[in-house]
Amino acid sequence: MEQYWEWLCSIPGMYRGQLEMLLHFFTGPEEIWHADGKALDYLKSRGCAWIEKVRRAQTECPEKTVHRNREQGIQFISQEHTMYPKRLRGFADRPYGLFYKGSMPQEDKKAVAVVGARLCTKRGKEWAELLAERICRAGGVVVSGAAYGIDGAAQWAALEKGGQSFGILGCGVDRCYPAGHKELYTRLQQSGGLISEYPPGTPPMPQNFPLRNRIISGLADFVVVVEARRKSGSLITADFAAEQGKYVMAVPGRLTDELSEGCNELIAQGADIVLSVESLIKTIFSDISDLKKKLSDDLTLAPAEKLVYSSLGLCAKSLWELEACTVLSLSELSGCLLSLEMKGLIKETERGYYARKE
Repeated sequence: MEQYWEWLCSIPGMYRGQLEMLLHFFTGPEEIWHADGKALDYLKSRGCAWIEKVRRAQTECPEKTVHRNREQGIQFISQEHTMYPKRLRGFADRPYGLFYKGSMPQEDKKAVAVVGARLCTKRGKEWAELLAERICRAGGVVVSGAAYGIDGAAQWAALEKGGQSFGILGCGVDRCYPAGHKELYTRLQQSGGLISEYPPGTPPMPQNFPLRNRIISGLADFVVVVEARRKSGSLITADFAAEQGKYVMAVPGRLTDELSEGCNELIAQGADIVLSVESLIKTIFSDISDLKKKLSDDLTLAPAEKLVYSSLGLCAKSLWELEACTVLSLSELSGCLLSLEMKGLIKETERGYYARKE
Protein backbone atom coordinates (compact mmCIF):
# COMPACT_ATOMS: atom_id res chain seq x y z
CA MET A 1 0.00 0.00 0.00
CA GLU A 2 2.88 2.38 0.79
CA GLN A 3 3.95 2.54 -2.86
CA TYR A 4 0.45 3.66 -3.88
CA TRP A 5 0.50 6.40 -1.25
CA GLU A 6 3.86 7.57 -2.60
CA TRP A 7 2.52 7.55 -6.15
CA LEU A 8 -0.56 9.55 -5.11
CA CYS A 9 1.40 12.13 -3.10
CA SER A 10 3.93 12.46 -5.96
CA ILE A 11 1.36 13.73 -8.49
CA PRO A 12 2.63 17.18 -9.54
CA GLY A 13 0.47 20.20 -8.72
CA MET A 14 -1.92 18.40 -6.37
CA TYR A 15 -2.80 20.02 -3.05
CA ARG A 16 -4.07 18.42 0.11
CA GLY A 17 -7.67 19.52 -0.49
CA GLN A 18 -7.72 17.81 -3.88
CA LEU A 19 -6.22 14.62 -2.44
CA GLU A 20 -8.86 14.72 0.26
CA MET A 21 -11.63 14.85 -2.36
CA LEU A 22 -10.14 11.85 -4.17
CA LEU A 23 -9.88 9.86 -0.95
CA HIS A 24 -13.52 10.61 -0.13
CA PHE A 25 -14.61 9.32 -3.52
CA PHE A 26 -12.32 6.28 -3.69
CA THR A 27 -11.46 3.80 -0.93
CA GLY A 28 -7.74 4.54 -1.04
CA PRO A 29 -4.72 5.33 -3.21
CA GLU A 30 -4.63 1.88 -4.82
CA GLU A 31 -8.20 2.30 -6.09
CA ILE A 32 -7.28 5.75 -7.43
CA TRP A 33 -4.38 4.20 -9.35
CA HIS A 34 -6.73 1.59 -10.85
CA ALA A 35 -9.60 4.06 -11.46
CA ASP A 36 -11.11 3.80 -14.93
CA GLY A 37 -11.93 6.64 -17.27
CA LYS A 38 -15.62 6.61 -16.37
CA ALA A 39 -14.99 7.38 -12.69
CA LEU A 40 -12.49 10.10 -13.54
CA ASP A 41 -14.84 11.61 -16.15
CA TYR A 42 -17.57 11.78 -13.52
CA LEU A 43 -15.34 13.76 -11.17
CA LYS A 44 -14.33 16.07 -13.98
CA SER A 45 -17.98 16.69 -14.80
CA ARG A 46 -18.50 17.69 -11.15
CA GLY A 47 -16.00 20.52 -11.51
CA CYS A 48 -12.74 18.72 -10.71
CA ALA A 49 -10.77 19.99 -13.70
CA TRP A 50 -7.55 18.96 -11.96
CA ILE A 51 -8.52 15.29 -12.42
CA GLU A 52 -6.46 15.38 -15.64
CA LYS A 53 -3.36 15.43 -13.43
CA VAL A 54 -4.43 12.06 -12.03
CA ARG A 55 -5.08 10.68 -15.48
CA ARG A 56 -1.58 11.72 -16.62
CA ALA A 57 -0.03 10.24 -13.46
CA GLN A 58 -1.65 6.87 -14.18
CA THR A 59 0.77 6.47 -17.11
CA GLU A 60 3.55 5.81 -14.58
CA CYS A 61 3.35 2.77 -12.31
CA PRO A 62 3.89 3.28 -8.55
CA GLU A 63 7.05 1.14 -8.60
CA LYS A 64 8.65 3.54 -11.09
CA THR A 65 7.68 6.56 -8.96
CA VAL A 66 9.29 4.98 -5.89
CA HIS A 67 12.42 4.06 -7.85
CA ARG A 68 12.80 7.58 -9.24
CA ASN A 69 12.50 9.13 -5.78
CA ARG A 70 15.02 6.75 -4.24
CA GLU A 71 17.51 7.47 -7.02
CA GLN A 72 17.40 11.10 -5.90
CA GLY A 73 17.91 10.13 -2.25
CA ILE A 74 14.29 10.98 -1.40
CA GLN A 75 12.44 8.88 1.18
CA PHE A 76 8.69 8.82 1.79
CA ILE A 77 6.37 7.96 4.66
CA SER A 78 2.58 7.89 4.51
CA GLN A 79 0.06 8.63 7.25
CA GLU A 80 -0.64 4.90 7.48
CA HIS A 81 2.97 3.94 8.16
CA THR A 82 3.80 2.95 11.74
CA MET A 83 6.74 5.39 11.72
CA TYR A 84 4.64 8.40 10.69
CA PRO A 85 5.35 11.19 13.24
CA LYS A 86 3.14 10.80 16.31
CA ARG A 87 3.14 14.57 16.77
CA LEU A 88 1.12 14.90 13.54
CA ARG A 89 -1.25 11.95 13.88
CA GLY A 90 -4.00 13.69 15.80
CA PHE A 91 -4.54 16.58 13.35
CA ALA A 92 -7.35 16.49 10.81
CA ASP A 93 -5.28 18.43 8.26
CA ARG A 94 -2.12 16.35 8.66
CA PRO A 95 -0.19 15.61 5.44
CA TYR A 96 -1.18 12.35 3.78
CA GLY A 97 2.50 11.72 3.25
CA LEU A 98 5.90 13.31 3.80
CA PHE A 99 8.93 13.31 1.53
CA TYR A 100 12.28 13.72 3.23
CA LYS A 101 16.04 13.67 2.82
CA GLY A 102 18.12 12.71 5.81
CA SER A 103 15.92 11.59 8.70
CA MET A 104 12.73 12.42 10.60
CA PRO A 105 12.68 13.89 14.13
CA GLN A 106 12.98 11.33 16.90
CA GLU A 107 9.91 10.99 19.09
CA ASP A 108 11.91 10.84 22.33
CA LYS A 109 13.65 14.21 21.85
CA LYS A 110 12.05 17.56 22.63
CA ALA A 111 11.48 19.44 19.35
CA VAL A 112 11.44 23.24 19.44
CA ALA A 113 10.43 25.39 16.47
CA VAL A 114 12.45 28.63 16.36
CA VAL A 115 10.93 30.98 13.79
CA GLY A 116 10.98 34.65 12.91
CA ALA A 117 11.61 37.39 10.39
CA ARG A 118 13.68 36.90 7.26
CA LEU A 119 15.03 40.45 7.46
CA CYS A 120 15.95 40.21 11.13
CA THR A 121 18.10 42.45 13.30
CA LYS A 122 21.51 41.54 14.72
CA ARG A 123 19.85 41.20 18.14
CA GLY A 124 17.26 38.80 16.75
CA LYS A 125 19.91 36.70 15.01
CA GLU A 126 21.94 36.43 18.22
CA TRP A 127 18.83 35.42 20.19
CA ALA A 128 17.98 32.73 17.63
CA GLU A 129 21.53 31.36 17.67
CA LEU A 130 21.76 31.30 21.46
CA LEU A 131 18.35 29.65 21.84
CA ALA A 132 19.19 26.97 19.27
CA GLU A 133 22.58 26.32 20.84
CA ARG A 134 21.13 25.84 24.31
CA ILE A 135 18.22 23.70 23.04
CA CYS A 136 20.66 21.31 21.37
CA ARG A 137 23.04 21.22 24.32
CA ALA A 138 20.07 20.24 26.47
CA GLY A 139 19.27 17.32 24.18
CA GLY A 140 16.53 18.86 22.03
CA VAL A 141 16.26 19.43 18.29
CA VAL A 142 15.45 22.59 16.34
CA VAL A 143 12.67 22.73 13.75
CA SER A 144 12.32 25.66 11.36
CA GLY A 145 11.71 26.70 7.76
CA ALA A 146 15.30 26.93 6.44
CA ALA A 147 14.65 30.53 5.33
CA TYR A 148 16.95 33.52 5.55
CA GLY A 149 17.02 35.42 8.85
CA ILE A 150 15.88 33.86 12.13
CA ASP A 151 15.13 30.40 10.68
CA GLY A 152 18.52 29.93 9.07
CA ALA A 153 20.42 31.46 12.00
CA ALA A 154 18.80 29.06 14.46
CA GLN A 155 19.37 26.03 12.26
CA TRP A 156 23.01 26.89 11.55
CA ALA A 157 23.68 27.40 15.27
CA ALA A 158 22.11 24.02 16.08
CA LEU A 159 24.26 22.25 13.48
CA GLU A 160 27.46 24.07 14.47
CA LYS A 161 27.01 22.85 18.04
CA GLY A 162 26.67 19.25 16.92
CA GLY A 163 22.89 19.18 17.30
CA GLN A 164 20.10 18.17 14.95
CA SER A 165 17.79 20.42 12.98
CA PHE A 166 14.94 19.79 10.57
CA GLY A 167 13.95 22.12 7.74
CA ILE A 168 10.29 22.07 6.69
CA LEU A 169 10.02 23.25 3.09
CA GLY A 170 7.46 25.01 0.92
CA CYS A 171 8.80 23.22 -2.17
CA GLY A 172 10.03 19.76 -3.10
CA VAL A 173 12.95 18.38 -1.08
CA ASP A 174 14.95 18.28 -4.31
CA ARG A 175 14.73 22.08 -4.60
CA CYS A 176 16.91 24.52 -2.66
CA TYR A 177 15.05 27.64 -1.63
CA PRO A 178 16.39 30.15 -0.90
CA ALA A 179 19.24 29.53 -3.35
CA GLY A 180 21.82 30.93 -0.95
CA HIS A 181 21.18 28.10 1.54
CA LYS A 182 22.71 25.24 -0.46
CA GLU A 183 25.31 24.57 2.23
CA LEU A 184 22.65 24.66 4.95
CA TYR A 185 20.54 22.18 2.97
CA THR A 186 23.51 19.83 2.72
CA ARG A 187 24.23 20.06 6.45
CA LEU A 188 20.57 19.52 7.37
CA GLN A 189 20.54 16.27 5.41
CA GLN A 190 23.62 15.11 7.32
CA SER A 191 22.48 16.14 10.82
CA GLY A 192 18.69 16.17 10.72
CA GLY A 193 16.54 16.33 7.64
CA LEU A 194 14.67 18.21 4.94
CA ILE A 195 10.93 17.50 5.01
CA SER A 196 8.04 18.45 2.71
CA GLU A 197 4.53 17.33 1.90
CA TYR A 198 5.02 18.67 -1.64
CA PRO A 199 6.19 16.18 -4.28
CA PRO A 200 9.71 16.34 -5.73
CA GLY A 201 9.99 19.00 -8.40
CA THR A 202 7.48 21.36 -6.76
CA PRO A 203 8.75 24.96 -7.08
CA PRO A 204 8.66 27.37 -4.10
CA MET A 205 5.32 29.05 -4.83
CA PRO A 206 4.02 31.69 -2.36
CA GLN A 207 0.83 29.75 -1.55
CA ASN A 208 2.89 26.76 -0.35
CA PHE A 209 4.51 28.45 2.63
CA PRO A 210 1.49 29.24 4.85
CA LEU A 211 0.42 25.59 4.50
CA ARG A 212 3.85 24.21 5.38
CA ASN A 213 3.81 26.28 8.59
CA ARG A 214 1.27 23.89 10.12
CA ILE A 215 3.90 21.15 9.75
CA ILE A 216 6.58 23.27 11.44
CA SER A 217 4.33 23.73 14.47
CA GLY A 218 2.97 20.20 14.23
CA LEU A 219 6.40 18.58 14.43
CA ALA A 220 7.39 20.75 17.41
CA ASP A 221 6.51 20.51 21.08
CA PHE A 222 7.18 24.23 21.59
CA VAL A 223 7.13 27.19 19.17
CA VAL A 224 9.36 30.20 19.90
CA VAL A 225 8.91 33.37 17.84
CA VAL A 226 12.01 35.58 18.01
CA GLU A 227 11.15 38.53 15.75
CA ALA A 228 8.03 39.09 13.65
CA ARG A 229 6.11 41.91 12.04
CA ARG A 230 2.42 42.29 12.79
CA LYS A 231 1.51 40.31 9.66
CA SER A 232 4.05 37.59 9.01
CA GLY A 233 4.43 33.89 8.34
CA SER A 234 5.79 33.40 11.84
CA LEU A 235 2.44 34.47 13.29
CA ILE A 236 0.71 31.97 11.00
CA THR A 237 2.96 29.30 12.53
CA ALA A 238 2.04 30.53 16.02
CA ASP A 239 -1.69 30.42 15.14
CA PHE A 240 -1.36 26.84 13.91
CA ALA A 241 0.54 25.95 17.09
CA ALA A 242 -2.23 27.40 19.27
CA GLU A 243 -4.86 25.43 17.33
CA GLN A 244 -2.78 22.27 17.71
CA GLY A 245 -2.46 22.77 21.45
CA LYS A 246 1.27 23.49 21.30
CA TYR A 247 3.13 25.75 23.72
CA VAL A 248 3.79 29.19 22.13
CA MET A 249 6.51 31.54 23.38
CA ALA A 250 7.74 34.92 22.10
CA VAL A 251 10.74 37.17 22.64
CA PRO A 252 9.52 40.69 23.53
CA GLY A 253 10.89 43.92 22.10
CA ARG A 254 10.51 47.67 22.22
CA LEU A 255 7.12 49.05 21.29
CA THR A 256 8.72 51.23 18.60
CA ASP A 257 10.40 48.31 16.80
CA GLU A 258 8.46 47.03 13.81
CA LEU A 259 10.02 43.57 14.12
CA SER A 260 8.77 43.32 17.71
CA GLU A 261 5.14 44.14 16.94
CA GLY A 262 4.19 40.56 16.14
CA CYS A 263 5.94 39.13 19.21
CA ASN A 264 4.45 41.72 21.55
CA GLU A 265 1.01 41.03 20.10
CA LEU A 266 1.43 37.28 20.70
CA ILE A 267 2.38 37.95 24.32
CA ALA A 268 -0.69 40.18 24.73
CA GLN A 269 -2.81 37.31 23.39
CA GLY A 270 -1.44 34.88 25.95
CA ALA A 271 1.84 33.52 24.57
CA ASP A 272 4.55 32.97 27.19
CA ILE A 273 7.13 35.75 27.36
CA VAL A 274 10.79 34.77 26.94
CA LEU A 275 12.71 36.92 29.42
CA SER A 276 15.95 34.91 29.28
CA VAL A 277 17.41 31.84 27.66
CA GLU A 278 17.58 30.19 31.07
CA SER A 279 13.86 30.66 31.72
CA LEU A 280 13.01 29.19 28.34
CA ILE A 281 15.26 26.18 28.90
CA LYS A 282 13.73 25.61 32.34
CA THR A 283 10.26 25.63 30.78
CA ILE A 284 11.13 23.23 27.99
CA PHE A 285 13.47 20.94 29.95
CA SER A 286 11.87 20.66 33.36
CA ASP A 287 14.60 18.55 35.00
CA ILE A 288 16.97 21.48 35.37
CA SER A 289 19.41 19.70 37.70
CA ASP A 290 20.13 17.03 35.10
CA LEU A 291 20.30 19.77 32.49
CA LYS A 292 22.95 21.72 34.41
CA LYS A 293 25.04 18.58 34.78
CA LYS A 294 24.72 17.87 31.07
CA LEU A 295 25.69 21.42 30.16
CA SER A 296 28.70 21.20 32.45
CA ASP A 297 29.77 17.82 31.07
CA ASP A 298 29.36 18.93 27.45
CA LEU A 299 31.00 22.33 27.84
CA THR A 300 34.48 22.71 26.39
CA LEU A 301 36.39 25.98 26.61
CA ALA A 302 39.42 27.14 24.66
CA PRO A 303 42.49 27.99 26.81
CA ALA A 304 41.90 31.75 26.40
CA GLU A 305 38.21 31.34 27.35
CA LYS A 306 39.20 29.41 30.49
CA LEU A 307 41.62 32.20 31.40
CA VAL A 308 38.93 34.88 31.04
CA TYR A 309 36.29 32.81 32.85
CA SER A 310 38.62 32.08 35.78
CA SER A 311 39.32 35.82 36.05
CA LEU A 312 35.65 36.60 36.58
CA GLY A 313 33.47 36.26 39.64
CA LEU A 314 29.94 37.27 40.60
CA CYS A 315 31.16 40.87 41.00
CA ALA A 316 31.50 42.57 37.65
CA LYS A 317 34.88 43.51 36.18
CA SER A 318 35.49 46.07 33.47
CA LEU A 319 37.00 45.28 30.10
CA TRP A 320 40.15 47.15 31.14
CA GLU A 321 40.51 45.18 34.39
CA LEU A 322 40.21 41.93 32.44
CA GLU A 323 42.77 43.11 29.91
CA ALA A 324 45.24 43.78 32.72
CA CYS A 325 44.78 40.45 34.52
CA THR A 326 44.63 38.18 31.45
CA VAL A 327 47.28 39.93 29.33
CA LEU A 328 45.12 39.27 26.25
CA SER A 329 44.72 41.82 23.48
CA LEU A 330 41.42 43.69 23.35
CA SER A 331 40.39 41.81 20.20
CA GLU A 332 41.19 38.41 21.78
CA LEU A 333 39.44 39.40 24.99
CA SER A 334 36.34 40.64 23.16
CA GLY A 335 36.12 37.37 21.24
CA CYS A 336 36.38 35.32 24.43
CA LEU A 337 33.77 37.42 26.22
CA LEU A 338 31.33 37.07 23.33
CA SER A 339 31.87 33.30 23.21
CA LEU A 340 31.39 32.91 26.97
CA GLU A 341 28.27 35.06 26.83
CA MET A 342 26.80 32.97 23.99
CA LYS A 343 27.54 29.82 26.01
CA GLY A 344 25.49 31.24 28.86
CA LEU A 345 28.39 31.38 31.32
CA ILE A 346 28.76 35.14 31.77
CA LYS A 347 26.67 38.26 31.38
CA GLU A 348 27.32 41.91 30.61
CA THR A 349 25.96 43.70 33.68
CA GLU A 350 26.37 47.12 32.08
CA ARG A 351 28.27 48.40 29.08
CA GLY A 352 31.87 47.12 29.32
CA TYR A 353 31.38 45.23 32.63
CA TYR A 354 31.14 41.43 32.89
CA ALA A 355 30.39 38.86 35.61
CA ARG A 356 29.75 35.13 35.91
CA LYS A 357 26.16 33.97 35.85
CA GLU A 358 24.93 32.47 39.09
